[in-house]
This record gives sequence, C-alpha cells and structure tokens, in this order.
Amino acid sequence: MSVRFSRGRLRLVGVLAVTQVTGWGTTFDMPGVMARHMAPDVGLTIDVSFFGLTLMMLIIGLTGPMIGKAVRRMGAARVLALGSVASGAGLALLAGADGPVGYFIAWAMIGAAGSMALSVPAYAAAVEREGAAGRRTIGVLMIFTGVSSTIFWPILNAIDGLAGWRVTLLAMAGLHVLVCLPLHIWALPPVGDHPAEPEEGRRLTVDLPADRTTQAFFHVGVISVAFSFTTFGLAAAYLELLRSVGASVDYALWLGSVRPVLGIAARAADLAIDGRGGPLVTTLASALLMGGAFLLLPAASGTGWILPAFVVFYGLGAGLSAMARAVLPLAFFPVEEFSSRSGRLALPMNVANALAPVVFVTVIHGAGPTAAAMLGLALMVATLVSATLLAKLAPTSLPPSARTDIS
Repeated sequence: MSVRFSRGRLRLVGVLAVTQVTGWGTTFDMPGVMARHMAPDVGLTIDVSFFGLTLMMLIIGLTGPMIGKAVRRMGAARVLALGSVASGAGLALLAGADGPVGYFIAWAMIGAAGSMALSVPAYAAAVEREGAAGRRTIGVLMIFTGVSSTIFWPILNAIDGLAGWRVTLLAMAGLHVLVCLPLHIWALPPVGDHPAEPEEGRRLTVDLPADRTTQAFFHVGVISVAFSFTTFGLAAAYLELLRSVGASVDYALWLGSVRPVLGIAARAADLAIDGRGGPLVTTLASALLMGGAFLLLPAASGTGWILPAFVVFYGLGAGLSAMARAVLPLAFFPVEEFSSRSGRLALPMNVANALAPVVFVTVIHGAGPTAAAMLGLALMVATLVSATLLAKLAPTSLPPSARTDIS
C-alpha cells in the first residue's frame, strides 16, 4: 500500500477514527437497535420514530454552510469539540424524552450536533493539517466509519439488555463528553505541527479560472447529490428491493450483509492505489458499476447469478461513491476553501439523504423494482454527464505536464 503513515498522521487518523465511529454509531446507526424500545415509550410507532433520522439529516444539511464558515473562522478542532458537547446534550435529551415532542426536539439537537461533529468538520481537520494530501486521511477515515454500526450495534444491544434504552443513551452521551471532547481538544495534532509528506510532484488541485469555478461547483454538486440520493435511499430500502425481485427473507438478509463488506473493500482498494487516477476516475468507476447494477436488476430473480451480480456491482460502486464525494472538492477548489465548499455541498446532499429513503421505498412498493432501477440508472447517467463535463473543465487550466495527474 502506497499510503505512508508518519507519527502525526497516525495520531490524526486515530483521534478522528475514534470520534467519527462513535459519532455515527451512537446517532445515525443507533435507531437500528434502539427504535423498537424507544418508540413505544415515547408514544410512536417504529416507522414514525425513524423520522428522527430524517430530521437529523435535514438539520445537518441546513446548517452545513454555516458550519463550513465556522470551521474557517474557528478551526476544525473547536467546532468538533462543540459538536461533542452538543452530541452529549442531544442524546441526554433523547434519554429523557417522554413524548413525541420531546423525542423530535432531541433529534433536532442531535442534528445540530452532527453538523459540528460528523464528516465535514472531521475532513476539514485533516485538510487543515495535511493540505490536499488530507485525501489519504479522509480515505482511511471512511473505511473506519463504514464499520460504525458493526462496532456499536452489539454495544448498544448489550447495554440496552442490561439497563434499558434510557441508560444506554446516557452512556452514549457520556462517551461524547468524556472521550470525544477531550480527544478533540487535546489529542488532535496542532495545525502545521506535522506537515504531510511531499506528494512527489503530483498536482492534486486544479487551478480553475474564476469563470469556470461556478460551473465546476455545480457539477460537483450534481455528482454529490446523485451519489447521496442513491446510496442513502437504498441503504434504507435495500432489503425491500431485494425481496421485491423474489429473494427470500433469509437470502435478502445474507445479500444485505455482503454489501457493507464490498463497500469497505472498494474504499480500501482505492486507498491502496493511492487514488492514482484521481477523484474523477473514482467517480466514473462508481457510476459505471452502479449503473451496470441497475441495468441488471430488472432481469434478476430470487435465484440465479444476476441478483448476486447486482449486489457485487452495486456494493463496490457505492463504496467508491463515498470516496468520490469526500475528495472531489479537494481536486477542484483551493485547500483553504475546502470547509466552506463542503459545507455548502452538505445542504443539498443531506436534504437528498433525508428524502431519498421515502422516495425509493415508495417507488419500490408503488411501481416495482424495475422503476426503482430506472431511477437509480437515471441518477448514474446524470453523474456520468457531470463527471465528463468536469473533465473537460480541468485540463484547460493545467500545463500539459500536469494534466495526467488530474482525472
């Protein structure tokens, strides 16, 4: 593997991996285990209780631009520290909820906390300390966050079984305040303390003229929203989609368990080759893999090779799409603009994340799996078009010797 780890990078990755896995595992992943116990105690059905996640993602999206500006003004470490405090407060509020109003107020707080503690400020912390080479650290972080549910579901289930869901959530709140907060304040490497290794002459960022920056941002936005809408939508509707083409419950569960493994493998492979093709090559590979999966799906049945092939193509493509979304802004905009650009992208992406599960489930149940596959295919075609147009924007701003290093 060509990714090299200095002491500073190991420290940076270690801190952010712990806090990001904790952040996602105790919030976004948490209802997968806890909803069945929380919902009846606060007077909701299980289905309605999951609208807490929708509210969380909407608030993360709506506050994204503001958080991006805050990172530039205050620094990522301070924003992450505030996010740890707010996450603890939100989970404590949820633990004390005794009705629907208190329940959704708590999720609103968790959403505000997530905008300060999850993804964008963490990636910005890497970029602050490593410049454009922070894409490597982001890639490693995405491998860790891909297993947050694998780590936290058993923990949540075990504590819930011993003490109930309210004590479990208070324990998770304690993790944010007693573990994540000190790590963000004292354990992150200082900015400039451990500069990244030279990139051996590779040019990582395109110098776009001003008149092309807006076009580039639009196309990066199209790609980010299309990938987010597809992967977040199917994350919730995946088992329904598999069952709708004839897979048995047990077979669908088994195929569903394979998808995260494929996604992590794809991210690891991209990291292992050090992203040599650049984020646009990763984008194109992801869109082609998922587009091919959606082309296969209408012919799939509960038996045969087509459904496993769909799972493999889709799982690999979805894993790569997360890498592409995270690092595309680094390729087309200056490093100092990463947090603000990512914050602005968070708004449409998280709105898409909030709406996509409802849309995909409705399409699957109302129009069938073929219609869902055509929706996914259309989103991948839009991605390919925007990626192609981005590739045409990039070379004109680079000298010939550098063009081969930007995809």
